[in-house]
Amino acid sequence: MMFGRVGFRAFSLVEVTLALGVAAIALLAIFGLLAIGTQSSRVAIEQSASSNLLTAVAADLRATPRTSAVSGQFTIAIPSNPIETPIAGTLYFSSSGQPSTSLKDESRYRCTVTFLPNEGERVATLTTLRMTWPAAADPTTVNAGSAEAFVALDRN
Repeated sequence: MMFGRVGFRAFSLVEVTLALGVAAIALLAIFGLLAIGTQSSRVAIEQSASSNLLTAVAADLRATPRTSAVSGQFTIAIPSNPIETPIAGTLYFSSSGQPSTSLKDESRYRCTVTFLPNEGERVATLTTLRMTWPAAADPTTVNAGSAEAFVALDRN
């Protein structure tokens, strides 16, 4: 009986090795981008949450009646015009958005409300809102996240 070479078509060992090498390089690139995507997602979530809190604080200030010196929801003291020097106050928020006037273990965000100087009694009350996180970090730190808003209040 004679055994001859039957014409089977198959991949050579060199081709298999090259295919595995290309697949490994592609997977390394994908895994490298996965960490960047996760970090970008985390930053976006923090920015979105801080923006929502800033909007809530601004809405609270705007909804405060002219006859009231304290906002309704967050009890922010609003000075009367004219304001000669900047007046700042600080609020802290947990991850779920619960406000506090002092830094607590569950505090995630720090909101600094600054009433800017203005001249005269019949002008807008100018306010800057600066949200930074984490709450325990120094707000001037470059590595901390931050968002800002400017609010002009008609308190006349």
